[in-house]
Amino acid sequence: MAEDSAPVGGIDISAETAAASRRANYALAVLFIVTMLNFLDRQVISIVAEPIKRDLGLSDTQLGLMTGLSFAVFYTTLAIPLAALADRWNRSRIIAISIAIWSLMTVLCGMAGNFVQLFLARVGVGIGEAGSGPASHSLIADLFPPERRAGALGIMGAAVPVGAFLAYAGGGYITELFSWRAAFLLAGLPGMIIALVIWFTVADPRGKVRLAKAFQPVAGEMTLRQALVELSRKPAYWHLVAAGVLVQFVSYGLASFYGGLFVRVHGMNYGELGWKLGVLVGVTGGFGAWFGGKVGDIIGKRDPVLPLLVCGLVLMIAAPGMIAAIYAGNADLAIILLGFPTFAATFYFGPSFAAIQLLASNRTRAMAVAIYFMVAGLLGLGIGPVFVGSLSDYFAGGDRALEASALQQALAILALFNIWAGFHYWRVWVWMKRKPA
Repeated sequence: MAEDSAPVGGIDISAETAAASRRANYALAVLFIVTMLNFLDRQVISIVAEPIKRDLGLSDTQLGLMTGLSFAVFYTTLAIPLAALADRWNRSRIIAISIAIWSLMTVLCGMAGNFVQLFLARVGVGIGEAGSGPASHSLIADLFPPERRAGALGIMGAAVPVGAFLAYAGGGYITELFSWRAAFLLAGLPGMIIALVIWFTVADPRGKVRLAKAFQPVAGEMTLRQALVELSRKPAYWHLVAAGVLVQFVSYGLASFYGGLFVRVHGMNYGELGWKLGVLVGVTGGFGAWFGGKVGDIIGKRDPVLPLLVCGLVLMIAAPGMIAAIYAGNADLAIILLGFPTFAATFYFGPSFAAIQLLASNRTRAMAVAIYFMVAGLLGLGIGPVFVGSLSDYFAGGDRALEASALQQALAILALFNIWAGFHYWRVWVWMKRKPA
Protein backbone atom coordinates (compact mmCIF):
# COMPACT_ATOMS: atom_id res chain seq x y z
CA MET A 1 0.00 0.00 0.00
CA ALA A 2 2.89 2.33 0.75
CA GLU A 3 4.12 1.97 -2.81
CA ASP A 4 0.78 3.24 -4.20
CA SER A 5 1.22 6.62 -2.55
CA ALA A 6 4.95 7.00 -3.15
CA PRO A 7 6.10 10.06 -5.13
CA VAL A 8 6.91 9.39 -8.79
CA GLY A 9 9.29 11.82 -10.44
CA GLY A 10 8.83 14.21 -7.53
CA ILE A 11 5.00 14.13 -7.83
CA ASP A 12 2.76 12.48 -5.24
CA ILE A 13 0.38 10.55 -7.53
CA SER A 14 -2.14 9.74 -4.79
CA ALA A 15 -2.33 13.37 -3.67
CA GLU A 16 -2.78 14.54 -7.25
CA THR A 17 -5.53 11.96 -7.84
CA ALA A 18 -7.29 12.96 -4.62
CA ALA A 19 -7.14 16.63 -5.59
CA ALA A 20 -8.60 15.85 -9.03
CA SER A 21 -11.37 13.84 -7.39
CA ARG A 22 -12.19 16.73 -5.06
CA ARG A 23 -12.34 19.17 -7.98
CA ALA A 24 -14.62 16.81 -9.89
CA ASN A 25 -16.94 16.29 -6.91
CA TYR A 26 -17.09 20.03 -6.27
CA ALA A 27 -17.98 20.71 -9.92
CA LEU A 28 -20.66 18.00 -9.76
CA ALA A 29 -22.20 19.59 -6.64
CA VAL A 30 -22.33 22.98 -8.37
CA LEU A 31 -23.76 21.50 -11.57
CA PHE A 32 -26.41 19.69 -9.49
CA ILE A 33 -27.54 23.14 -8.29
CA VAL A 34 -27.39 24.48 -11.86
CA THR A 35 -29.63 21.67 -13.15
CA MET A 36 -32.00 22.10 -10.21
CA LEU A 37 -32.32 25.84 -10.90
CA ASN A 38 -32.74 25.09 -14.61
CA PHE A 39 -35.92 23.14 -13.97
CA LEU A 40 -37.06 25.40 -11.15
CA ASP A 41 -36.97 28.48 -13.38
CA ARG A 42 -38.44 26.57 -16.33
CA GLN A 43 -41.39 25.04 -14.48
CA VAL A 44 -42.35 27.67 -11.89
CA ILE A 45 -44.58 29.31 -14.50
CA SER A 46 -46.82 26.23 -14.51
CA ILE A 47 -47.92 26.73 -10.92
CA VAL A 48 -48.37 30.51 -11.24
CA ALA A 49 -50.11 30.50 -14.64
CA GLU A 50 -53.61 30.82 -13.20
CA PRO A 51 -52.95 33.93 -11.07
CA ILE A 52 -51.08 35.48 -14.02
CA LYS A 53 -54.16 34.85 -16.19
CA ARG A 54 -56.40 36.66 -13.71
CA ASP A 55 -53.98 39.50 -12.97
CA LEU A 56 -53.07 40.33 -16.57
CA GLY A 57 -56.42 39.37 -18.11
CA LEU A 58 -55.01 36.67 -20.40
CA SER A 59 -56.81 34.00 -22.38
CA ASP A 60 -55.91 30.30 -22.14
CA THR A 61 -54.37 30.56 -25.62
CA GLN A 62 -52.04 33.28 -24.35
CA LEU A 63 -51.18 31.09 -21.36
CA GLY A 64 -50.22 28.32 -23.77
CA LEU A 65 -48.06 30.68 -25.84
CA MET A 66 -46.39 32.01 -22.71
CA THR A 67 -45.66 28.66 -21.05
CA GLY A 68 -44.76 26.67 -24.16
CA LEU A 69 -43.94 28.31 -27.48
CA SER A 70 -42.13 31.36 -26.05
CA PHE A 71 -39.67 29.09 -24.23
CA ALA A 72 -39.39 26.33 -26.83
CA VAL A 73 -38.51 28.32 -29.98
CA PHE A 74 -34.98 29.34 -29.00
CA TYR A 75 -34.43 26.62 -26.41
CA THR A 76 -34.68 23.96 -29.10
CA THR A 77 -33.18 25.75 -32.12
CA LEU A 78 -30.12 27.03 -30.25
CA ALA A 79 -29.35 23.65 -28.70
CA ILE A 80 -27.36 22.33 -31.68
CA PRO A 81 -25.05 25.35 -32.26
CA LEU A 82 -24.48 25.81 -28.52
CA ALA A 83 -23.68 22.11 -28.16
CA ALA A 84 -21.09 22.53 -30.94
CA LEU A 85 -19.67 25.57 -29.14
CA ALA A 86 -19.41 23.54 -25.93
CA ASP A 87 -17.21 21.06 -27.78
CA ARG A 88 -14.75 23.83 -28.64
CA TRP A 89 -14.80 26.57 -25.97
CA ASN A 90 -14.61 26.90 -22.18
CA ARG A 91 -17.65 25.04 -20.84
CA SER A 92 -17.60 26.68 -17.42
CA ARG A 93 -17.90 30.07 -19.11
CA ILE A 94 -20.81 28.86 -21.26
CA ILE A 95 -22.67 27.50 -18.21
CA ALA A 96 -22.06 30.66 -16.18
CA ILE A 97 -23.27 32.94 -18.99
CA SER A 98 -26.28 30.70 -19.62
CA ILE A 99 -27.47 30.64 -16.01
CA ALA A 100 -26.95 34.39 -15.67
CA ILE A 101 -29.14 35.02 -18.73
CA TRP A 102 -31.98 32.70 -17.76
CA SER A 103 -31.95 33.83 -14.11
CA LEU A 104 -32.14 37.50 -15.11
CA MET A 105 -34.98 36.73 -17.50
CA THR A 106 -36.83 34.80 -14.78
CA VAL A 107 -36.62 37.89 -12.57
CA LEU A 108 -37.92 40.00 -15.48
CA CYS A 109 -40.89 37.62 -15.78
CA GLY A 110 -41.89 38.79 -12.31
CA MET A 111 -41.71 42.43 -13.42
CA ALA A 112 -43.77 42.01 -16.61
CA GLY A 113 -46.78 44.28 -16.92
CA ASN A 114 -48.45 42.68 -19.94
CA PHE A 115 -48.48 39.61 -22.16
CA VAL A 116 -45.82 40.84 -24.63
CA GLN A 117 -43.32 41.62 -21.87
CA LEU A 118 -43.90 38.26 -20.22
CA PHE A 119 -43.64 36.43 -23.55
CA LEU A 120 -40.30 38.09 -24.37
CA ALA A 121 -38.93 37.36 -20.90
CA ARG A 122 -39.82 33.70 -21.34
CA VAL A 123 -38.02 33.75 -24.70
CA GLY A 124 -34.97 34.94 -22.79
CA VAL A 125 -35.30 32.06 -20.30
CA GLY A 126 -35.29 29.63 -23.23
CA ILE A 127 -32.22 31.25 -24.78
CA GLY A 128 -30.29 30.97 -21.51
CA GLU A 129 -31.26 27.39 -20.74
CA ALA A 130 -30.33 26.20 -24.25
CA GLY A 131 -26.62 26.48 -23.44
CA SER A 132 -26.47 24.80 -20.06
CA GLY A 133 -27.29 21.12 -20.66
CA PRO A 134 -24.81 20.19 -23.42
CA ALA A 135 -21.92 22.00 -21.71
CA SER A 136 -22.71 20.45 -18.32
CA HIS A 137 -22.82 16.89 -19.70
CA SER A 138 -19.60 17.43 -21.64
CA LEU A 139 -17.82 18.86 -18.59
CA ILE A 140 -18.86 15.91 -16.41
CA ALA A 141 -17.58 13.49 -19.06
CA ASP A 142 -14.13 15.10 -18.87
CA LEU A 143 -13.99 15.46 -15.09
CA PHE A 144 -14.95 11.87 -14.24
CA PRO A 145 -13.33 8.65 -15.47
CA PRO A 146 -15.53 6.22 -17.44
CA GLU A 147 -16.15 3.96 -14.43
CA ARG A 148 -17.63 6.91 -12.46
CA ARG A 149 -19.26 8.81 -15.30
CA ALA A 150 -22.72 7.17 -15.30
CA GLY A 151 -23.04 7.65 -11.55
CA ALA A 152 -22.06 11.31 -11.83
CA LEU A 153 -24.58 11.93 -14.61
CA GLY A 154 -27.20 10.07 -12.56
CA ILE A 155 -26.58 12.40 -9.61
CA MET A 156 -26.92 15.42 -11.87
CA GLY A 157 -30.11 13.95 -13.35
CA ALA A 158 -31.56 13.60 -9.85
CA ALA A 159 -31.62 17.40 -9.71
CA VAL A 160 -34.51 17.42 -12.22
CA PRO A 161 -37.25 16.15 -9.85
CA VAL A 162 -35.77 18.29 -7.05
CA GLY A 163 -36.07 21.37 -9.26
CA ALA A 164 -39.60 20.41 -10.30
CA PHE A 165 -40.59 19.90 -6.66
CA LEU A 166 -39.21 23.32 -5.67
CA ALA A 167 -40.98 24.93 -8.63
CA TYR A 168 -44.36 23.54 -7.68
CA ALA A 169 -44.12 23.51 -3.88
CA GLY A 170 -42.09 26.70 -3.47
CA GLY A 171 -43.86 28.54 -6.27
CA GLY A 172 -47.29 27.66 -4.91
CA TYR A 173 -46.39 28.63 -1.34
CA ILE A 174 -44.80 31.96 -2.32
CA THR A 175 -47.71 32.80 -4.62
CA GLU A 176 -50.23 32.20 -1.85
CA LEU A 177 -48.14 34.03 0.74
CA PHE A 178 -47.12 36.99 -1.45
CA SER A 179 -47.79 36.97 -5.22
CA TRP A 180 -46.84 35.30 -8.49
CA ARG A 181 -44.34 38.09 -9.07
CA ALA A 182 -42.50 37.20 -5.86
CA ALA A 183 -42.33 33.56 -6.98
CA PHE A 184 -40.45 34.57 -10.14
CA LEU A 185 -38.13 36.91 -8.27
CA LEU A 186 -37.18 34.31 -5.67
CA ALA A 187 -36.72 31.65 -8.35
CA GLY A 188 -34.39 33.82 -10.43
CA LEU A 189 -32.13 35.51 -7.90
CA PRO A 190 -30.11 32.43 -6.71
CA GLY A 191 -28.93 31.82 -10.27
CA MET A 192 -27.07 35.15 -10.31
CA ILE A 193 -24.96 33.97 -7.39
CA ILE A 194 -24.34 30.51 -8.85
CA ALA A 195 -23.23 32.08 -12.15
CA LEU A 196 -20.45 33.91 -10.29
CA VAL A 197 -19.53 30.76 -8.36
CA ILE A 198 -19.11 28.81 -11.61
CA TRP A 199 -17.18 31.57 -13.36
CA PHE A 200 -14.59 31.91 -10.58
CA THR A 201 -14.41 28.45 -8.97
CA VAL A 202 -15.21 25.74 -11.57
CA ALA A 203 -12.33 25.24 -13.98
CA ASP A 204 -12.66 23.58 -17.37
CA PRO A 205 -9.96 20.87 -17.65
CA ARG A 206 -9.69 21.76 -21.32
CA GLY A 207 -7.98 24.99 -20.29
CA LYS A 208 -8.16 28.34 -22.03
CA VAL A 209 -9.53 28.41 -25.56
CA ARG A 210 -9.89 31.63 -27.53
CA LEU A 211 -13.53 32.31 -28.42
CA ALA A 212 -12.65 33.19 -32.04
CA LYS A 213 -10.99 29.80 -32.48
CA ALA A 214 -14.08 28.04 -31.12
CA PHE A 215 -16.10 29.18 -34.14
CA GLN A 216 -13.68 27.82 -36.70
CA PRO A 217 -14.95 24.71 -38.58
CA VAL A 218 -13.52 21.33 -37.60
CA ALA A 219 -12.39 19.00 -40.39
CA GLY A 220 -14.53 15.87 -40.71
CA GLU A 221 -17.25 17.16 -38.38
CA MET A 222 -20.76 15.87 -39.16
CA THR A 223 -23.07 18.67 -40.32
CA LEU A 224 -26.78 18.87 -39.62
CA ARG A 225 -27.56 18.39 -43.32
CA GLN A 226 -25.38 15.26 -43.58
CA ALA A 227 -27.01 13.80 -40.47
CA LEU A 228 -30.50 14.45 -41.85
CA VAL A 229 -29.60 12.77 -45.16
CA GLU A 230 -28.38 9.66 -43.37
CA LEU A 231 -31.30 9.51 -40.90
CA SER A 232 -33.85 10.08 -43.66
CA ARG A 233 -33.22 6.50 -44.76
CA LYS A 234 -34.33 5.14 -41.37
CA PRO A 235 -38.14 5.34 -40.90
CA ALA A 236 -37.86 3.84 -37.40
CA TYR A 237 -35.89 6.90 -36.26
CA TRP A 238 -38.59 9.28 -37.43
CA HIS A 239 -41.30 7.21 -35.74
CA LEU A 240 -39.26 7.60 -32.54
CA VAL A 241 -39.13 11.36 -33.12
CA ALA A 242 -42.90 11.43 -33.71
CA ALA A 243 -43.49 9.50 -30.49
CA GLY A 244 -41.23 11.93 -28.61
CA VAL A 245 -43.14 14.89 -30.03
CA LEU A 246 -46.46 13.44 -28.87
CA VAL A 247 -45.21 12.48 -25.38
CA GLN A 248 -43.94 16.02 -24.80
CA PHE A 249 -47.08 17.44 -26.45
CA VAL A 250 -49.17 15.73 -23.76
CA SER A 251 -46.87 16.20 -20.76
CA TYR A 252 -46.21 19.92 -21.30
CA GLY A 253 -49.77 20.61 -22.39
CA LEU A 254 -51.00 19.07 -19.13
CA ALA A 255 -48.32 20.66 -16.92
CA SER A 256 -49.06 24.15 -18.26
CA PHE A 257 -52.64 23.91 -17.00
CA TYR A 258 -52.16 22.11 -13.67
CA GLY A 259 -53.11 25.32 -11.88
CA GLY A 260 -56.14 25.93 -14.07
CA LEU A 261 -57.46 22.39 -13.55
CA PHE A 262 -57.16 22.30 -9.77
CA VAL A 263 -58.04 25.92 -9.04
CA ARG A 264 -61.01 26.17 -11.43
CA VAL A 265 -62.44 22.67 -10.93
CA HIS A 266 -61.54 21.87 -7.32
CA GLY A 267 -60.96 25.31 -5.80
CA MET A 268 -57.56 24.36 -4.33
CA ASN A 269 -55.26 27.02 -2.91
CA TYR A 270 -51.82 27.43 -4.47
CA GLY A 271 -49.84 26.37 -1.42
CA GLU A 272 -51.59 23.01 -1.10
CA LEU A 273 -51.58 22.44 -4.85
CA GLY A 274 -47.88 23.23 -5.11
CA TRP A 275 -46.55 20.73 -2.58
CA LYS A 276 -48.91 17.96 -3.68
CA LEU A 277 -47.96 18.39 -7.33
CA GLY A 278 -44.31 18.57 -6.35
CA VAL A 279 -44.52 15.22 -4.57
CA LEU A 280 -46.48 13.71 -7.47
CA VAL A 281 -44.00 14.80 -10.14
CA GLY A 282 -40.94 13.97 -8.04
CA VAL A 283 -42.08 10.46 -7.07
CA THR A 284 -43.92 9.19 -10.14
CA GLY A 285 -41.75 11.02 -12.66
CA GLY A 286 -38.51 9.91 -11.03
CA PHE A 287 -39.71 6.33 -10.62
CA GLY A 288 -40.95 6.22 -14.22
CA ALA A 289 -37.54 7.21 -15.60
CA TRP A 290 -35.71 4.72 -13.36
CA PHE A 291 -38.15 1.86 -13.98
CA GLY A 292 -38.24 2.46 -17.74
CA GLY A 293 -34.46 2.21 -17.83
CA LYS A 294 -34.46 -0.97 -15.76
CA VAL A 295 -37.16 -2.58 -17.91
CA GLY A 296 -35.20 -1.62 -21.00
CA ASP A 297 -32.02 -3.19 -19.61
CA ILE A 298 -33.69 -6.42 -18.48
CA ILE A 299 -35.92 -7.29 -21.43
CA GLY A 300 -33.59 -5.57 -23.89
CA LYS A 301 -30.98 -8.26 -23.27
CA ARG A 302 -33.24 -10.80 -24.99
CA ASP A 303 -34.74 -8.45 -27.56
CA PRO A 304 -33.42 -4.85 -27.87
CA VAL A 305 -36.61 -3.77 -29.67
CA LEU A 306 -39.19 -5.14 -27.22
CA PRO A 307 -38.84 -2.26 -24.68
CA LEU A 308 -40.26 0.09 -27.32
CA LEU A 309 -43.43 -1.99 -27.53
CA VAL A 310 -43.70 -1.76 -23.73
CA CYS A 311 -43.39 2.04 -24.00
CA GLY A 312 -46.33 2.06 -26.39
CA LEU A 313 -48.46 -0.05 -24.06
CA VAL A 314 -47.64 2.17 -21.07
CA LEU A 315 -48.71 5.27 -23.00
CA MET A 316 -51.98 3.66 -24.10
CA ILE A 317 -52.78 2.79 -20.48
CA ALA A 318 -51.93 6.36 -19.47
CA ALA A 319 -54.67 7.81 -21.69
CA PRO A 320 -57.70 6.54 -19.68
CA GLY A 321 -55.79 7.21 -16.45
CA MET A 322 -55.34 10.85 -17.44
CA ILE A 323 -59.01 11.22 -18.41
CA ALA A 324 -60.04 9.70 -15.07
CA ALA A 325 -57.83 12.26 -13.29
CA ILE A 326 -59.34 15.16 -15.23
CA TYR A 327 -62.88 14.18 -14.25
CA ALA A 328 -62.12 12.89 -10.73
CA GLY A 329 -64.64 13.81 -8.04
CA ASN A 330 -62.10 15.38 -5.68
CA ALA A 331 -58.67 16.97 -5.87
CA ASP A 332 -56.72 14.31 -3.94
CA LEU A 333 -58.03 11.51 -6.17
CA ALA A 334 -57.22 13.61 -9.25
CA ILE A 335 -53.60 14.08 -8.11
CA ILE A 336 -53.20 10.35 -7.45
CA LEU A 337 -54.60 9.47 -10.88
CA LEU A 338 -52.26 11.97 -12.53
CA GLY A 339 -49.53 9.52 -11.56
CA PHE A 340 -50.46 7.51 -14.69
CA PRO A 341 -49.56 10.15 -17.32
CA THR A 342 -46.64 11.44 -15.24
CA PHE A 343 -45.13 7.95 -14.98
CA ALA A 344 -45.65 7.36 -18.73
CA ALA A 345 -44.08 10.73 -19.59
CA THR A 346 -40.71 9.59 -18.18
CA PHE A 347 -40.85 5.80 -18.66
CA TYR A 348 -40.09 6.11 -22.39
CA PHE A 349 -36.84 8.00 -21.88
CA GLY A 350 -34.32 5.15 -21.44
CA PRO A 351 -35.68 2.75 -24.10
CA SER A 352 -36.11 5.55 -26.64
CA PHE A 353 -32.58 6.91 -26.39
CA ALA A 354 -31.13 3.41 -26.36
CA ALA A 355 -33.00 2.77 -29.63
CA ILE A 356 -31.67 6.00 -31.14
CA GLN A 357 -28.12 4.84 -30.42
CA LEU A 358 -28.91 1.55 -32.17
CA LEU A 359 -30.33 3.29 -35.21
CA ALA A 360 -27.66 5.96 -35.61
CA SER A 361 -24.20 5.36 -37.02
CA ASN A 362 -21.04 6.27 -35.11
CA ARG A 363 -20.89 9.61 -36.96
CA THR A 364 -24.51 10.60 -36.29
CA ARG A 365 -25.14 9.46 -32.72
CA ALA A 366 -24.75 12.87 -31.07
CA MET A 367 -26.52 14.67 -33.90
CA ALA A 368 -29.39 12.14 -33.90
CA VAL A 369 -30.06 12.96 -30.23
CA ALA A 370 -29.80 16.71 -30.88
CA ILE A 371 -32.24 16.52 -33.79
CA TYR A 372 -34.63 14.46 -31.67
CA PHE A 373 -34.55 17.06 -28.88
CA MET A 374 -34.95 19.93 -31.32
CA VAL A 375 -38.00 18.53 -33.13
CA ALA A 376 -39.67 17.01 -30.05
CA GLY A 377 -39.09 20.14 -28.01
CA LEU A 378 -40.20 22.61 -30.66
CA LEU A 379 -43.41 20.77 -31.58
CA GLY A 380 -44.17 19.09 -28.25
CA LEU A 381 -43.20 21.73 -25.69
CA GLY A 382 -43.89 24.59 -28.10
CA ILE A 383 -47.29 23.58 -29.47
CA GLY A 384 -48.80 21.33 -26.75
CA PRO A 385 -49.70 24.14 -24.29
CA VAL A 386 -50.98 26.34 -27.15
CA PHE A 387 -53.20 23.50 -28.39
CA VAL A 388 -54.77 23.03 -24.94
CA GLY A 389 -55.24 26.77 -24.39
CA SER A 390 -56.82 27.36 -27.80
CA LEU A 391 -59.15 24.40 -27.42
CA SER A 392 -60.16 25.54 -23.93
CA ASP A 393 -60.96 29.05 -25.19
CA TYR A 394 -62.99 27.55 -28.05
CA PHE A 395 -65.10 25.38 -25.73
CA ALA A 396 -65.61 28.23 -23.23
CA GLY A 397 -66.73 30.64 -25.96
CA GLY A 398 -65.80 33.65 -23.85
CA ASP A 399 -68.07 32.59 -20.94
CA ARG A 400 -66.05 32.62 -17.73
CA ALA A 401 -68.58 30.31 -16.07
CA LEU A 402 -67.62 27.60 -18.57
CA GLU A 403 -63.84 27.91 -18.15
CA ALA A 404 -63.54 24.92 -15.80
CA SER A 405 -65.51 22.45 -17.93
CA ALA A 406 -63.91 23.80 -21.13
CA LEU A 407 -60.43 23.12 -19.77
CA GLN A 408 -61.47 19.60 -18.75
CA GLN A 409 -62.70 18.93 -22.30
CA ALA A 410 -59.47 20.24 -23.82
CA LEU A 411 -57.29 18.13 -21.49
CA ALA A 412 -59.40 15.02 -22.14
CA ILE A 413 -58.78 15.40 -25.88
CA LEU A 414 -55.09 15.92 -25.14
CA ALA A 415 -55.00 12.58 -23.29
CA LEU A 416 -55.87 10.76 -26.53
CA PHE A 417 -52.54 11.81 -28.03
CA ASN A 418 -50.93 9.21 -25.74
CA ILE A 419 -52.61 6.53 -27.90
CA TRP A 420 -51.19 8.16 -31.03
CA ALA A 421 -47.71 8.07 -29.45
CA GLY A 422 -48.23 4.39 -28.68
CA PHE A 423 -48.96 3.78 -32.36
CA HIS A 424 -45.59 5.24 -33.34
CA TYR A 425 -43.77 3.00 -30.84
CA TRP A 426 -45.50 0.04 -32.42
CA ARG A 427 -44.30 1.21 -35.85
CA VAL A 428 -40.74 1.55 -34.54
CA TRP A 429 -40.98 -2.03 -33.28
CA VAL A 430 -42.25 -3.22 -36.68
CA TRP A 431 -39.51 -1.44 -38.64
CA MET A 432 -36.67 -2.54 -36.36
CA LYS A 433 -37.93 -6.13 -36.37
CA ARG A 434 -38.08 -6.02 -40.16
CA LYS A 435 -34.58 -4.55 -40.53
CA PRO A 436 -32.46 -4.64 -37.36
CA ALA A 437 -30.00 -1.76 -36.91
